[in-house]
Amino acid sequence: MLLLQDNPVRTTHADLETMYRFMGMLAHEMRTKIAGICTASKMLLNEKDRKKDTEFYLSHINSMGINVLHVLNNMMATSNIQDGKLAIKMLSKRIHIRQWFKDQLQQYKIITTTRSVKIKTNFRRTVPEYIITDEIKLGQIIKNLIDNALKFAPTGTDISIQISSLGETRLLFQISDHGEGIPSDKIPFLFEPFQAIDEGLGGMGLGLYVSKIYAISLGGDLILANSDSKGTTFLILINNQFHANSIPNNLIH
Repeated sequence: MLLLQDNPVRTTHADLETMYRFMGMLAHEMRTKIAGICTASKMLLNEKDRKKDTEFYLSHINSMGINVLHVLNNMMATSNIQDGKLAIKMLSKRIHIRQWFKDQLQQYKIITTTRSVKIKTNFRRTVPEYIITDEIKLGQIIKNLIDNALKFAPTGTDISIQISSLGETRLLFQISDHGEGIPSDKIPFLFEPFQAIDEGLGGMGLGLYVSKIYAISLGGDLILANSDSKGTTFLILINNQFHANSIPNNLIH
């Protein structure tokens, strides 16, 4: 739980800066989910006597609404301010990684159809059937990266996602698109807060910052592997946490 001090004299500049970042993170995650709900509801309103499509959009809206609650609950339960730093911890859960990933991609059915963009996934054989991680944070990382890829992916292209295992305790997610790449002047500030790479598209400049923090909290990292005129590739590295109680808090300045 996030605790606010009643005495303003004891609230330091570091506390206020951290609070500002936390509220920005919260607003960013809520904004992307609500945008999905608005898109589905708008398309539902435009449907005329097509029961099958109506059920699909209602199901999508319900799923996105539940996801908003999960994200909000997770952020409030795992984030705290300690000595002017944002402390992030994990809520670990055992998940069937292939089915879980399939469920994550369901929310993109509408936009990929309208944009004529396909999301292709490939699980290497060495990836275990089950993993233990914070599924909400992992889902937020993947969603932020797919959202970015969809903004820049040309019509008729693919977004490819490859999942592989690095030993028994590490997983690697590789997400690639075929867009025009990230401007070179943006790359040094890619993971800094409030540094939008999608100017003019309404981005808050927090997606990659939040994703980097969460990847670190999952025992790994988020790395830009490549970005040029042929496309962009990000790597997400996480731990498969067999002993969740041994996971320390991560303090973010």
